[in-house]
Amino acid sequence: MSDKNQQIQNLIEHNDELENYFRNTIIPQLFIDGDLKLQKFTPPAMKQFSLSASDIGRPINEIKDNFRFPSIVDNIQQVIKSNEILEKEIQTTDLRWYQMNIIPYVKMRDNKTDGVIITFVEITMRIKDLKEQEKLIADHEILLDTISHDIKNPLANLVLAIDLFKDISP
Repeated sequence: MSDKNQQIQNLIEHNDELENYFRNTIIPQLFIDGDLKLQKFTPPAMKQFSLSASDIGRPINEIKDNFRFPSIVDNIQQVIKSNEILEKEIQTTDLRWYQMNIIPYVKMRDNKTDGVIITFVEITMRIKDLKEQEKLIADHEILLDTISHDIKNPLANLVLAIDLFKDISP
């Protein structure tokens, strides 16, 4: 096998491994180039955002409604410009919460940002748990305030009675 054929074979194998990763990941991921066109997405992203193969190559602003949050284009542009990761908690119309991370995609050969990778990790249960904890804390504070108020008057009366007994005592 010639050196060129070996290089082609290596590229095919690496591409197959990358495609296998995309097919088998459980995290919704979007790959958007510097021209704000959708280049690739994982199967969970297809389900979550109603994407299809025909969306590949389309500008993200044409399909942003599928993502159910209006600022995605601005967020992508901000990350490309700043070259800094953006983390945001977002809620979709089906009331699910996600930790969205927009990560700059930096080309190694020229060290320039040429798009972003967006990941979505569902945090719905964590948000529900936090809301439950907040409710429990609020209920606990109300209970403590009620107990404090209910005890305050009898204690004040007791202190007055003790003071009266002190005054009466020889």
